[in-house]
Formats: sequence, C-alpha cells, structure tokens
Amino acid sequence: MKPDPRAFWTFFRQGFAKWDQTASFVPSQRFLVDAMVNGAEPERARRIVELGPGVGVMTKPLLSRMRADAELYTIEIDPPIHEQLVRAVVDPRLHPICGSAEHIRDLLAEKGCNEKVDAVVSSLGMSLIPPAVRDRIVESIIDSLAPGGVYVQFGYIHTRYLVISTERGFVPFDYLGYLESRFERVQRTPVPLNFPPAWVFESRKPR
Repeated sequence: MKPDPRAFWTFFRQGFAKWDQTASFVPSQRFLVDAMVNGAEPERARRIVELGPGVGVMTKPLLSRMRADAELYTIEIDPPIHEQLVRAVVDPRLHPICGSAEHIRDLLAEKGCNEKVDAVVSSLGMSLIPPAVRDRIVESIIDSLAPGGVYVQFGYIHTRYLVISTERGFVPFDYLGYLESRFERVQRTPVPLNFPPAWVFESRKPR
C-alpha cells in the first residue's frame, strides 16, 4: 500500500493534539497490520467492525481480503482523521462512522445493521483510555460480537511497565490480565518488528 503523506501528517498532527485519544504519532506498520488482519479472519467474516481505523492502514488490507458480500464498519472518534479516511478509502462494502466505540450497536443500527458481527478489530489505545470508558468500550465490543466472534486488539509491549497519560500521569496497563478477566480464550502474538514492538491479542468467548 502506497503511503499517503497527507494522511500521515493528519495522524501525526492529531497525535500531538490528542495524545490520550490517539495514543501514537504514526500509523501501524505492515507487520502489525498483517497480524491484526490475520487474527480477524476476514475471508470468513460477514460483518467486521474496525475501531480507531485512523487513516486506513488496516482498513484497506481488511477490505482486500473480505468477501464481495461482506461489510466493514469503521468507528473513528476524531473528526479530522475520520474525514481523511472517508477521502482515502472508497469501497461499497465500507461504512465509515464518526462516533465513540462505547456505542457500537447503536452506531451500527444507524447504518441499518442490527446483526451482531464476526470480528471487532481495534487499534484503540486502551492503555491510555480512562478505566471507566475502557470498561464501557469492552462491554460494547462484547455486546456486538456474534457467537464464535473474535475481538482483535493490539497493545505496545512497554505498556505493562510504562504508559504516560497527559491527564493521569504514569498509568501502566496489563493488556493480557485485563482481557483474560473478560474472555475465556486469549491468544497473544508478539510483533517485535513494529515500532514500538507490540502484542496482538485475539480474544474469544466472553465470560
């Protein structure tokens, strides 16, 4: 996928302006994108939700592997980044939404989708999201998943020991422990070649 300098600059600028929301200055790299997309098994999915799609670095690979009759719903809370995605990715199977991941089912219903989804792919910076909001987002994810569905989330390896929030200071976050308290099956895959190095978590069977 050819980089889009305008998209990169939009993401970089919003990272400075809204660090706790964006949680990064640069989009995910190819190794992390591949691991996330593989975890979602897009070839088998009828409906996928992508949370925090940014400027589309994961959206395009998802669409390239999805069936012709499948649908992808992206939910982005940041309006400038959402607008960049709308301009950058045009596909009849894509339904871009500007809104909060706390309200997945309601947002999908506004787009005419009342069914549950086969996969939720999340690039949200969960380690920086306030705990109460984070819990509501995960509850929203669980509520939106069909039986047998998968929630794919990445987290940077350093977050277990060091996370700096502009609003809450130092807030280390244990992704694995958090997810295992809410799902019966959590598979963790390292992506050391991403910058920063990351884990990809595939969570199934909500408790």
